[in-house]
Amino acid sequence: MSFLTPLALIFAGLSIPILIMYMLKLRRRDVLVSSTLLWRRLLRDREANAPWQRLRRNLLLLLQLLILALLTLALARPFVPAPTVVSGSVVILLDSSASMQASDVAPTRFDAAREAAQEIVAGLGVGDVATIIAVGPQPRLLASPTGDRAILRRALDNAAPTAGPADWEAAFALSAGGLVGAEDVRAIIISDGALPETLPPLPGEIRFVGVGGGSDNLAITALATREGAEGPQAFLRLVNYGESDAEPLIEFSADGVLFDVRRLPISAHNSAALTLTDLPYDMRVLQAQLSTEDALPLDDIAWATHTPPASGRVLLVSEGNLFLERALTALPGVELVRLSPDQLVPDEDYALYVFDTALTGTLPSANLWLIGPAVSSGGSFTATTVAHVAADDPLLRYVDLSDVHILQAHAVEPPPGARVLVEAEGGPLLFVAERSEGRLAVLTFDLRDSDLPLQIAFPILTANLVDWLLPRGGLATIAGEGWEGIRPGDPVPIPSDPEATEIRVTAPDSTRHVLPVGEKVPVFAATDQLGLYLIEQRDRSDTVLQSAVLTVNLFDEAESDIAPRASVRVGQTEITAAAREEEGHREFWPWLAGAALVVLVVEWWTYQRGTIQSR
Repeated sequence: MSFLTPLALIFAGLSIPILIMYMLKLRRRDVLVSSTLLWRRLLRDREANAPWQRLRRNLLLLLQLLILALLTLALARPFVPAPTVVSGSVVILLDSSASMQASDVAPTRFDAAREAAQEIVAGLGVGDVATIIAVGPQPRLLASPTGDRAILRRALDNAAPTAGPADWEAAFALSAGGLVGAEDVRAIIISDGALPETLPPLPGEIRFVGVGGGSDNLAITALATREGAEGPQAFLRLVNYGESDAEPLIEFSADGVLFDVRRLPISAHNSAALTLTDLPYDMRVLQAQLSTEDALPLDDIAWATHTPPASGRVLLVSEGNLFLERALTALPGVELVRLSPDQLVPDEDYALYVFDTALTGTLPSANLWLIGPAVSSGGSFTATTVAHVAADDPLLRYVDLSDVHILQAHAVEPPPGARVLVEAEGGPLLFVAERSEGRLAVLTFDLRDSDLPLQIAFPILTANLVDWLLPRGGLATIAGEGWEGIRPGDPVPIPSDPEATEIRVTAPDSTRHVLPVGEKVPVFAATDQLGLYLIEQRDRSDTVLQSAVLTVNLFDEAESDIAPRASVRVGQTEITAAAREEEGHREFWPWLAGAALVVLVVEWWTYQRGTIQSR
């Protein structure tokens, strides 16, 4: 055992004055009397009040010396060496994503991670400071840099896991601000290791503390509906991340009423798909739920809304493209009109114009889909290997472009505010944009210069783009864009009705949120719960003008794959969970101070008891 402030031991010298006070007594004047028979008590007092006398056993003296000893030791701050993960200026990144709610570690991974963080806080030494950041869909600063372990422990006690993925990039940016300029800085990541591999480096040393013990988990990773030839259809994808085969029971409910139960065999580390074609024709909300229990229940249930398909007349200007024509005519509600490039575009209005040809004249002010447009100032490029795909965008839902080969593409500059969905090394291959005159989708290569029409992705991409391009009204506009693709924490813009004065959103836990209607499009950001959100637009008389249902699902394979990782990659460095331990200090002066207080109470009680008896 050692002492952090050994100079405080000099207070032990206060025991000398205490002893002297018990040895030094008052001296009184001698008086001659005729007999001591009546003065025996006085003689006893005389002996007791001699200037110096031998110390006798005295309980109060022992208690007072014990109090002094305990307080002196507490001021000296004794400690014993203890292993600790970090010291100095520490930033603790506590994973609070959905996968941390897995129960393969009792009670959950998050509780195990919080306990590990508590141990780190307990091992902080003199001068050490710590910052705690909870890494969820929106990283939260739980505790600013402080050396007060009580504040740090309280922050950890109040921490809670979320139901969404972790935004590690934002968390790293937040933590980097606290590490810059500090000395002896360290960052410690407490997680099951489901981190992206493209994280930027952090200043200082980085440690990784892993949690988790198993990988058995079944997850619904996709659920969507569409209008088929004979009514609504549903598509479900299930993934088995476990080590053994499974055949779970899946319950399907339409608007809260159970209507079908299916078994879906699925092998280990594999996926399986299921298509339902006998859905109720008037269904509004579809729910799928696994009846099999596993380590992570968050991805055992999913919801999807069904919106009537967009419909309208579509004008196709093309020299002849059988694959494109078949993909368009297969869409329900689409009335296709074909036109060759040498024919004049009629004056009548169409809901969507598809130009599968070179552009030679003025484009109509409407919704447009341009395929292989040749731009005189742009030229073309042959570096068409796909470099980036916006896989999270609803327009690319279930679209796999990994095996698509393209001979060449036109160099087209996307307009301001456009979303580039697919990009090659030479430039964008697919982008979309919102314009005042209508929506725009541009496929920068000719379909005849690629094998995309031969891929299963082509009819799916066509359906997604046409569904987005065809006009809808009110809340159905957003619902048709794939509200099923919203994940926890995603902000949702809600177009308002011209007569609406407020938008009311009821969350899955029945919490109500009211959004004011103004010049800007209202944005609802409190999507931190999984489930159904009811959106209502109301006028001044509180009449519901429009209503829609918003679904928030996990649908994140990185979170559902709960197999713990042995290492994480930060920058160019691979960091394993076997971090070396440092020598820390485990102090116990609070226990000594508490013991001194208890002895003080005993001393006071003993003194009061003796005083009362002497009376």
